Amino acid sequence: MYYLIPSARTSPRLYVVNLCLNFLIPPLILATLFSQRLALHNFPWIYQAITYILATPLYWTAKVQYDCLTAKREARKLGADLVPEVKGKWPGNLDVFLEAAKARKMSYSFTDITYLFDRMGNQFDTINFRVLWQDHIITRDHLVMKQALATGFSGFNKTGNNILFNSPPHVRLYDLFGDGIFNADGAEWKAHHALTRPFFARERITDHEHFEKYSNKVLEILRKRVQDGESIDVQDLFGRFTLDAAGEFLFGVPDFNTLDLPLPRPGKSTLGPKGSSMPETERNAYTDFVNAFEGFQVAIVPRGLRGALWPLWEWSKNVAKQPNEVITNWVRPLIEQALEAKREREKAKGNREDKMETDEGSLLEHIAESTDDIKLVRDELVNILLASRDTTAGLLSFLFYLLSMDPVRLEKLRGEILAEVSTGSPTYDDIRRLKYLRACLNETLRIFPPVPYNTRFTAGPSLLRTAESNRDGSTKSLYVPHAHTQMRYAPMLMQTRKDLWGEDAVEFRPERWLEKESLAEITADPFRFIPFNAGPRICLGQNFAYNQASFLTVRILQAFDSFQLRQREDAPPGSIPPEAWKEANGQRQAVEQIWPAAGVTLYSRGGIWISMKMAPSA
Repeated sequence: MYYLIPSARTSPRLYVVNLCLNFLIPPLILATLFSQRLALHNFPWIYQAITYILATPLYWTAKVQYDCLTAKREARKLGADLVPEVKGKWPGNLDVFLEAAKARKMSYSFTDITYLFDRMGNQFDTINFRVLWQDHIITRDHLVMKQALATGFSGFNKTGNNILFNSPPHVRLYDLFGDGIFNADGAEWKAHHALTRPFFARERITDHEHFEKYSNKVLEILRKRVQDGESIDVQDLFGRFTLDAAGEFLFGVPDFNTLDLPLPRPGKSTLGPKGSSMPETERNAYTDFVNAFEGFQVAIVPRGLRGALWPLWEWSKNVAKQPNEVITNWVRPLIEQALEAKREREKAKGNREDKMETDEGSLLEHIAESTDDIKLVRDELVNILLASRDTTAGLLSFLFYLLSMDPVRLEKLRGEILAEVSTGSPTYDDIRRLKYLRACLNETLRIFPPVPYNTRFTAGPSLLRTAESNRDGSTKSLYVPHAHTQMRYAPMLMQTRKDLWGEDAVEFRPERWLEKESLAEITADPFRFIPFNAGPRICLGQNFAYNQASFLTVRILQAFDSFQLRQREDAPPGSIPPEAWKEANGQRQAVEQIWPAAGVTLYSRGGIWISMKMAPSA
């Protein structure tokens, strides 16, 4: 697509106008040439109007057919196949689009995507959901993901400019991520990456002082709930823990203190955008921030499903405007503080050109050091907040959910922890010795990856190397003919494939990470497990997340020995999975007691409510 209006790259309304111009101008040129050829300007205007009306479907039909024939010819030349297409009954696959959207509303996470694979008889792991005659690739093939993320990294971008169905992520995500690292490509992404990377070096993430401070607060809260005989929403609790810890570790701000604020109570909470929320009469600035932060993450999911035309649903009201204002107001004091500190440093050094060393100051101060643009600092801050809060909080939440459902493995994990670190805070070396703990974390990340799906765009015509084979045994290649073709890849689906992980793929079985044969298969084929992405854009904070989650898990299991899921009794209305899930034999949703759902990150609808008991020795 050509950007006839430059600002359409970041403005949803102008993007639609620009889209319409791209759609209408080519037929107009064709109609004009045709009118001149037949001298229709000598006839009443109605003849020229009819010519244009007829030229529009004629042009686009001819273009679609030409593109299809060209793609088939190019694929044959390369000895490849086109990506298998989902075929519906209505023009442009609109019937399939509507059925998939319907399947998604009251179903398990990604049922809309699995529905498409089911329509294809589950014969393929990479398919083309061709809506409105535009290629839209969906894959659960780990080799295709490997190519897009690593071996063919330069051939895939984070952004794209597809004309009809595929709205570029930098447009639909701009309200939240702005010009931050998650919304950048090329040189811009490299600059963000270089700025952030030093703050996740080993010597920084192994400093447990911040973990200890906020872990003690978590333990105090849990002990109080046990004394009161009440359960707690661990998703909300861990969200506060990771935010407070990130505030001090990354931003040098020790006064978020969200763990000191009132928490949702069982039976009295309401359904928030993601998890549980406080009743409206008891909300505070943090509650408003979380509702805005999480609400926007959930709101942008329909944007992706509606494609390039999503701004039409928000023409009169941008769903991101109010949450964006709340988020910006919440982080503004941090930004102003960092910029003020920058000005003080500049005054102190006078005319000297000294730069702040990497081991000096916080990440926020280094971001402010590189620019005076408040919006850019805000964008980067929000990007890092999402990564540092939601991913680790999700890992911890789903881990304790799985352990509450599996007392045998809970006892095994607790036994390992007490044998190695019976009391006090674990060191980095202590955590490295806890092999079963790492296996439990990996197994949780396999079943419930923090980012369950992601998107890439082809930089040009591409050959996808797949795991499927031709009749002669050679690896099949799939040809994608156009640049800017959107490809959605789903680690959550790939990481529970039975052909990759065995018949127990949907079960929580940490032992697979310790068994020699299973571990050898994973080591030989590492792209079957990519919870933190892979390749050059692998999550910089993955070791930070493992370390933080391990630290808090150790501290909790030192003090508590029994956990019981209380979702049906204590979660707010709308949190319980539909009864129909139980009929999905052999699939994860058949045993699920919570409602996993996907925004930008994976979460449990209504939270995860768990009660626990103190260990006798605690």
